[in-house]
Amino acid sequence: MTETNTQASPTPGKGKAFFDRADQVGETGNWDFATELYIEGIRREPGNLERGYKPLRDVSLKRKAKGGKGAGMFEQLKRRPSKDPTESLVNALHLLAKEPGSVAFMEQVLQAAVKLSLAEVVKWVCDVLLETQRQAGKPNKRVLHVITQAYHDIEEFTLAIQACEMGLKISPDDARLQDTMRNLSAKETIKKGKYGQEGDFTKGVKDLDRQQELIQKDSLLQSNDFLVQQINKSRGEYEASPTVVGKVNAFVDALLKIEDEGYENEAVGVLEKAHKDMGAYQFKMRVGDVKIRQMTRRYRALVERGEKQAAAQHRLEQLKFELEEFTDRAANYPTDLSIKFELGRRQYLAGKLDDAISSLQQAQRDPRRHVHALSILGQAFAKKGWLREATETYERALQSEVPEERAKELRYFLGDVLEKMGEFTRAQEQFSRVAQLDYNYRDVRDRMDEIRKKIGPGG
Repeated sequence: MTETNTQASPTPGKGKAFFDRADQVGETGNWDFATELYIEGIRREPGNLERGYKPLRDVSLKRKAKGGKGAGMFEQLKRRPSKDPTESLVNALHLLAKEPGSVAFMEQVLQAAVKLSLAEVVKWVCDVLLETQRQAGKPNKRVLHVITQAYHDIEEFTLAIQACEMGLKISPDDARLQDTMRNLSAKETIKKGKYGQEGDFTKGVKDLDRQQELIQKDSLLQSNDFLVQQINKSRGEYEASPTVVGKVNAFVDALLKIEDEGYENEAVGVLEKAHKDMGAYQFKMRVGDVKIRQMTRRYRALVERGEKQAAAQHRLEQLKFELEEFTDRAANYPTDLSIKFELGRRQYLAGKLDDAISSLQQAQRDPRRHVHALSILGQAFAKKGWLREATETYERALQSEVPEERAKELRYFLGDVLEKMGEFTRAQEQFSRVAQLDYNYRDVRDRMDEIRKKIGPGG
């Protein structure tokens, strides 16, 4: 954790830049970095359920599905609950993101949310926890009691009753649970009476039906049947209004929920037709996004099979495609800094350093990509041998609000350039700060040993 993060106060709207960037990173499949960004956004906006917790959960499930590893013992010790409830929340989210099925980590998130009085977050976590108990072969009575109490405290009595009923199935003679059930039933009756006063009981029933749909959407393992049902529903709405932008995008979103080549190709066909019929360039861009997604998946499959040469060749072909794609996007949207950033990143990877520097110097004006653009810009200067320019670029980036993972990267690159410039003491300081944050980061331990030898005794 950086000093900047410690000082940042949870202010509404302050996490937007991190959430926006996380959405973009998540689209590339870089789940770990997307996770860091979502959590940094939540640190600043702990109550933002829609922009923070829900997409974070989605990313963590995708990461797990691709074989992502859980937190090790050292990280679990590092991320223990603290006296600061916001810090406890952030720590618990880090752990849960790496192990989204862990009931223990869900409980830690719940406890922190309760302390922060985040009612919407409490309800959301309880919904996920309740679904884990429904799916469990042997539901845990203690966990069900925790869920019941949390639902009760935010006056979600219907859901509290569901959790309590599950507990009573485990222990039908538990007097405490029986008393809790009577108390909840009475409170639920009083609350339901309010629907009659408002003349809106039907709406209440629909809300409960909607809640069940949301629980299904948030469950750890969404069934293919449910996703296909959503596709068919969206297809019908699209076919009724094929020139309504919202219906086109909703149908495409549903098709892309299942990572299946057939559905993805159908999405491409829908988008190409929409581009032809309506002429909107956004549809052509989405075609490119789908193709990049497919290429990325094929690349990972080659890597997993150990076909290194084929993977390297595929990566070059993908980079060529992406470079052409983002060059075309930049020509159509010359003032869009997010496109300038993506173009600059690919120009750098392709070795087009002068082009990359030009694109990234423009992209760094975007607050959402400022730090990342400066990081790649510094690397481009370093590759050209412009070491002083690289040093000043990294230092400028470190003056901004920087997530911990990005701070480690910047300090490592800064140390590398300073060492090449012969400024060994300053380089040692940067490598040391990286090692203090993450002892296993890249080869920082070896770099520290090497630079101490260069400095000499006492270094």
